[in-house]
Amino acid sequence: MNKSHIFNFLEESGLGLDDVAARLGVSGMTLRRWKKDLPNDDILPPIYEKAFIDVVYQLVSEERIPRNSPTVEALTREGHYMPLDIVKTYLGITSDTLKSAEQNNAKPLLESLVNIGESQKKQKEVDGSGKMLEMLSKMGKEWKRRISILYDVIRSKELLSSEKLVAYGALFYLICPFDLIPDNIPIIGYLDDFIVLGFAVAYYTKKTAKKASVLRRESLDI
Repeated sequence: MNKSHIFNFLEESGLGLDDVAARLGVSGMTLRRWKKDLPNDDILPPIYEKAFIDVVYQLVSEERIPRNSPTVEALTREGHYMPLDIVKTYLGITSDTLKSAEQNNAKPLLESLVNIGESQKKQKEVDGSGKMLEMLSKMGKEWKRRISILYDVIRSKELLSSEKLVAYGALFYLICPFDLIPDNIPIIGYLDDFIVLGFAVAYYTKKTAKKASVLRRESLDI
């Protein structure tokens, strides 16, 4: 990671140089000296690199910068993942949340999905993710079934907006690369997503039996 990452990030975030310096744990004077004196390809010391990564992902969790910004995408390509403590802040889901759900206490997980689904920004991302959901549905028959059901829920005219929040939360968890197991880790990257989708589908299967027509479709029509 080099100097250009920091100053590209400054432009994306709209933050002042002194604000970013404080978040990095350096003085504004130090950051100004970096900007003036260091070559763009000069590598940051490891201690500052870690601080910078944490700052970027913290601002993603605060929705101060989009998760698909050039800086975030560059970090992802380089294999830098959102720290788990920030994942907890961003999504409200931890490994203990999933373990609890697997031990027949899905309430904490469902509450976290509702909290995710209440965000208008996250709903908008899900609404615009049709192509990605269609691609992910090709990972297998059960993937397609779960995604289809939840996508049908958010498009349903029979359900209230408040009844769609779990579906929005689960689908956002799916399309978000920053979760308990980063999605770009081969083989296991989507394991947690599959589990979350399963509990969301089970919730609707149980809670919307009177509106079961919403849940019967097996094909994905996005």
